[in-house]
Amino acid sequence: MSLLSVRGLRTGYAGIPVVFKVDLEVEEGEVVALLGANGAGKTTTLRAISGMIRAMSGEISFAGESIANRSADRIARRGLVHVPEGRGIFPSLGVEETMRLAAAMAGVSRAAAGERIDEVYTTFPKLAERRSQAAGTLSGGEQQMLTLARGIIARPRLLLIDEMSQGLAPTIVADLFQLVATFPRRGTSVLLVEQFVGQALSVASRAYVLEKGEITFAGRAADLAADESFVRGSYLGDVTVEVEEVGRRRRWQDSAAAGAEKAREGIAATLPPVMRRALEELSERDGVPVSELIRQALQENGATPSEAATPTPSGGTRGGT
Repeated sequence: MSLLSVRGLRTGYAGIPVVFKVDLEVEEGEVVALLGANGAGKTTTLRAISGMIRAMSGEISFAGESIANRSADRIARRGLVHVPEGRGIFPSLGVEETMRLAAAMAGVSRAAAGERIDEVYTTFPKLAERRSQAAGTLSGGEQQMLTLARGIIARPRLLLIDEMSQGLAPTIVADLFQLVATFPRRGTSVLLVEQFVGQALSVASRAYVLEKGEITFAGRAADLAADESFVRGSYLGDVTVEVEEVGRRRRWQDSAAAGAEKAREGIAATLPPVMRRALEELSERDGVPVSELIRQALQENGATPSEAATPTPSGGTRGGT
């Protein structure tokens, strides 16, 4: 019996479905990655599992019990805890005050809370150094550690983590993933939604890919990680644009030669997910293709893309919108 079993999940907002017939499982002692493009339905799926929104149809079982459309607090007390996107900390509360509040909300007795907090400090030594410091004065990485600490203080059997790397430097993200990899050994399985795909697949045993609200891949994380075109694919929001080199890097053939033409040199411009999302929003608002927005930006900054230099999404065929 799986720790978490989702069958035929259909859910969304205001009666409009965003997720269609999603099936997924998480076993005891494993990390599972849920991947896909922005808007594919990953966060919506986690919200339905944790009771933050209602399922329109389908079944969600946790530890052998149906939890579909149960209240979020009841599900959390069963041992399924959701760490949502965005840290959601109280900036004026101290680190230890934040954890004591989380313990109280999880139904942990005052006597047991001290022991749980000491365990958290062992897992997150940096938080021990900041125990009296206001949460709002912590660095971004330390705030994310506090968010994870707040989630595990109840010793959940399953932790749903949504985009823990958001806004953090890659080195800090790597440290957080190393910590998440240890959670199953502590008795907490993980269902992870993450934009740092390579990192997510490195700690996961299995993975699912959501595309436009439907599962398009379910299998071993190692198999997906071996698919370079997927890992670097456009579902991450990367865009490859071929343009002429400008300024000192532009090369010209001998202008005196008959029929001389400019030598075109393609360069790859990779946009992070947040920039891609912003371009997509502008594209939808103004009715202008993303590729044209990129071309206009290049022209405004002195580049003159050739006819062959057409902006196109970079590799990968599994990516969604």
